[in-house]
Order: sequence, then structure tokens, then C-alpha cells
Amino acid sequence: MFAPSTTPVGLAFVPSSRLGRERLRTFRVLAVARVLMALMLLGWLLLLPLLQAAPHAEHPPLAMPGYWVALAYLGQTVLSLWWSFRRTDRLAWQVLVVIAVDLLAFATLQFTAGYPAREFSLIYALPVLAAGIYGTLSLTLFVAALVTLVLLGSAAFALFAGVAEAEPRLLNAAFVGAAYFAVAVLTWQLSQRLARQEARASASEAVARRQMALNQRVIEAQHDGVIVVDQHMVLEALNPAAQQLLDLPWSDAVTARWIGGRKALRDLPVADVVRQEIERMAIDGEEALEVQVRTPSGRKLLLHLSLLDGLPGGTGYLIVLQDLREIDARIQQEKLAAMGRLVASVAHEIRNPLGAIGQANQLAKEFAADPAQLARLHHLIGQNVERINRTVEDVLELGRTAPREVGLMRCAPLLRELHAEFDVPGAGRIGLFIQDDMAQMHFDALHLRRVLVNLLSNARRYASNLPRSIEIRQLGSERVGEIQVSNDGPLIDAELRAQLFEPFRTTSSRGVGLGLYISHELCLRNGARLLYRVEREGTPQARGSFVIQTAPGPEV
Repeated sequence: MFAPSTTPVGLAFVPSSRLGRERLRTFRVLAVARVLMALMLLGWLLLLPLLQAAPHAEHPPLAMPGYWVALAYLGQTVLSLWWSFRRTDRLAWQVLVVIAVDLLAFATLQFTAGYPAREFSLIYALPVLAAGIYGTLSLTLFVAALVTLVLLGSAAFALFAGVAEAEPRLLNAAFVGAAYFAVAVLTWQLSQRLARQEARASASEAVARRQMALNQRVIEAQHDGVIVVDQHMVLEALNPAAQQLLDLPWSDAVTARWIGGRKALRDLPVADVVRQEIERMAIDGEEALEVQVRTPSGRKLLLHLSLLDGLPGGTGYLIVLQDLREIDARIQQEKLAAMGRLVASVAHEIRNPLGAIGQANQLAKEFAADPAQLARLHHLIGQNVERINRTVEDVLELGRTAPREVGLMRCAPLLRELHAEFDVPGAGRIGLFIQDDMAQMHFDALHLRRVLVNLLSNARRYASNLPRSIEIRQLGSERVGEIQVSNDGPLIDAELRAQLFEPFRTTSSRGVGLGLYISHELCLRNGARLLYRVEREGTPQARGSFVIQTAPGPEV
């Protein structure tokens, strides 16, 4: 069907989906074919009368009307070819003009050249193919029908004129017309499929271009240096941070980043340390490597090398460069910030008991003659002094948490010892489950005891007095995977779980809030994790548990 009235006339017959970049090249090929067709027609009209006997040999070629038609057609095809290169817009109108000119020229030649009509039956393939490739189905069928009518009209004219063999010519015109209809529909179907494939390819190309632009923007914005090389150590990507960290000359950076990236690492002396590490990783068969290097200018860098396998075109390597001076500066800044928070928390924690001690000291002067009041004030002072002492001891413990060089340890004896220590004999308040009595783990024994003592103290404070209200579970065969300490007490609110392991976070008036923080730090320094987990949450049987997840550790 034709397009709505709001669509330009040209696009009503030639859809915009047929006017892509690839179709423009195809149209130029068609324009060249039309020039060759015009030359062949002109040569045929010139030579055939000279080679034939009477009657045509008696008439000079220049006196024949077909000669001038062919000459004019040659001029139009040359002009159309030139115009297709000069103007790439309004291609729909160029296609329509080509189809109309071809039909008019070929029909005129067929009726004026004076040769049998069968000589011109096949030259109509050009306009039929052009309509099928570029036009709508309506235009394609219209051109095929017009060609068929021309062929049938020529045969009918010969029949009425009494030309010999006119009836076979009429039958031949019908068969050729039917063939043109078949070719037209087939060409239009193939063109439809090609148009859909071009649309999908264009959409994929647009997505790919956008993705490449986004990737480039992301790489350019990275604070760390990013380099990508192929399997032959040729640069494929390089961001400004990598250029600065490697002190890469500006000319080499321009070549690597904007002129195709065909710059090999071996051609960049400043990047020689990177190339050596990549070669070493390839020889060792590693897929990832982290190493510290020093550039020729003396800059210390931390390299993160990764193998990019399965890429189109072969293997590649991703190199991320970090300046160790900046890393050390950030770590130092974080340490100072953490120390500031810790000092502020300690000062706040000590200020309250000091205030209570000062107030009790003032009251002691007033109740000097009352032994009972003095005893109560002395007891209050002693409690606050003990609280300050516990705070100081816990803070000092943070400086003594470096684990010793120890091997694998069995946890079962320590768990049984703590079970006997914390459980009242015969009460059964604490349950113990050990999956494998011989299971081992990498953990400092003193640190593990300190962590478990903190967890059991908290559990005993909040759990009920029912049997097995507290449970200790060791899971894992041969190697300890988890140690769980759970209780049936109130669950920790979800909004408080994110701050559970921060210093001086406590809901107990008897604690200072460093127990879980120190336990968390001890687990981290032994390569393990301490986390809070709720089992069967949302049910009456829900239980909260603190879990020590251990690291596998090296084989011994």
C-alpha cells in the first residue's frame, strides 16, 4: 500500500528503509550497469545493420530513430551516474526517474528500432530489478505489469499488422511477462529481508558505537591507570592516568590512544616493567597477578594484571596501575580518621565515669561522719574506676592483636573447655555440637579464646535459663568451616546490625561496647570473618547467632 498523504511522494513509492548507506552503493552499481547497457544498445544499433543483409543494410544507422533514442539514453545514464556521486540526498526521486527513463527508452526502442521485438524482451530486467530492490510491492507489481503490457502490445501490434510468426510472439510475450512478475516478487522479497537485516545491523552498530563510547568514557575517567594490550603486546586502550603514571611521552600517547593503537609495549621503554610482568605471567600460565614495580623515573606502582580470554581476535591483557604513594596516603588518612574516632569515643566513654567519681568525691566531704554513705560512695568510685580500667585495657588490647606465626589448631578441646567453664554443672543451659572432633583451622589460639569468651559472655547475658538456650556448634569436616554461638534471647534489630561491630556500640549499662569490635578485629587479623546471622527469622523459633567463618588456609 502507498504511504499516507503526509509522506513525500518519492517515499510513498520508495520507502526510507530502502535508502540506507548500502543501498546507495547498490544504486551506483545499478547506474554503472545502465551506462554499460546504453553502450551495448548503441553498439548493437550501429553494428547490426552493417552485418545484416537487406533491408536494414540499405539504411544508414544515423538515419534510424532508434539510434538517437539510444544516444539520448546513454547521455541520461551518464548524467544519472554523475548525479548519484554528487548528491546523496533525494535518492527516492533518483530511483523513480531511473525506472521511468528506462521504461520509456526501452519501449521507444522496441517500437522504433525496426528489429524483431524479441530482441528487446530481456532489457526490461533493469527497471524491474530497480523497482524490486528499492520500491514498494505496489510499485514493483506496477512496473512488472507495465513491462508485460508493453511486450503484449508489441506482439499484438505485429499480429494486427499481419507479421509472420505473430502468434508465437504473442505467446512468448505472455511467458516473458509472467517471468518478469516472478522476478519482481522474488526481488522484492529478498529486498525486504535485506532491509530487515540492514535495520538490525544498523541498530546493533548504534548500540556497539554507544557501548564503545561509554567504555572509553569510563576508562578515561578512571583515577587508576588502565592499559589493554593484545596477545602480541600491542596497545589497544590507554587512559590519561596510565600515561601519567608511566611518564609516557605525549607523542607515543597520541599514537596509542587516537591513531589506531598500533604501538607495541616493546617500543615504549618506560613501559618495559609492565611488559616483563605480562611475559612472566604468560610463562607461568597465571590468569591474574598483583605485583609492585618501579618505573625508570623511580615511581612505585602496584600492577593488577588479568588475562582476558575468549575475546574476538585472540587473548588480551588488562593492566590496572595504582600509585603506591597515593595508596599509602589514603591508608594513612583512613588510619588517622579511625584513630580520631577512637580517641573521641574513648574520651566520651571516660568522661562519664570521671564525672561520677568527681561527684562522689564532693559528696564524701559532706558525709564524712556517715560511715554507711561513705561506704556507698567508695563502692561507686570503685565501680567507675573499674569501668575506666576496662576501657583502657580494651583499647590497649587493640595494639596487641597481631597473630603469632602458628599452624593448624584443633578447636574441639578449646570448645569443650569453654563449655565446661560457662555452663553450670548439670544445668545443660549450653549445648555443644562438634561435627568433626579432629577438624582444624588456622587461628591464633589466644585470639580464638578471647573471641569465644566475648561471644559466650554476651549470649549468657541475653539468653533464657532454659536447657540449650545457648548453643555452640563447630561445622566442617577435616577443616573447620564455621563456629556458631547462638542463643534464644531477643534478636538484634535490623537497623542496628550494620553498626554491630563498631566501637562503643552497646545497649548494656555494664559494658563499654568494645567486646564485639575487638572480636571482629581479631577475626579479620586471623583471616576469618565475624558476622551476625538470624536463623528462621520471622518465626517463633528464630535464633540469633554470631558466626566465625574461617579461611581455608594453606595446606600443611
